[in-house]
Amino acid sequence: MPFVALAVSAVTAAVLALTIRPKNGEIALLLCVACSVMILLSVLGSASAVIETVRQIVAVSGISTGYLAIMLKVIGICLLTEFTANTCRDAGSSALAANVTLAGKLLVTVTALPLYVDILNAVTAMVAQR
Repeated sequence: MPFVALAVSAVTAAVLALTIRPKNGEIALLLCVACSVMILLSVLGSASAVIETVRQIVAVSGISTGYLAIMLKVIGICLLTEFTANTCRDAGSSALAANVTLAGKLLVTVTALPLYVDILNAVTAMVAQR
C-alpha cells in the first residue's frame, strides 16, 4: 500500500477516534489499534526487500551472518516496542508504555551482548598488539 494511502488511513482513523471517543472510548481505541495493525501489516510486506538487500551487503562485505541476525532482531524489537508503547499511550496508560519502552531497551541490550563482546575482544586484541 502506498505511503499516501497509509497516511490518509491514519488521519481518518484519528479523526474518527476523536469523534467517537467522548461517547464510546472502547470503540475509538479499537479503531486506532485496528488501523495501526493494518498499517504495520502492510509495511511488513516490504521488509523482505530490506532483509534481502542487507544480506547482499553482508555477503559482499564478508561480515559474519551472526551480526546480521543480531541487527534484524534488534530492529524487530525496536519496531515492536514502539508499536506497543504507542498503543498503550493511546489507551491512556502511559505508565505501561514507559515499562514497555524500558523492557524493549533491556531486550535490545541483551540481544546485542554478543556483538559487544566481539567488539571488546577486538579492541583488547588491538591494544595487546601494541
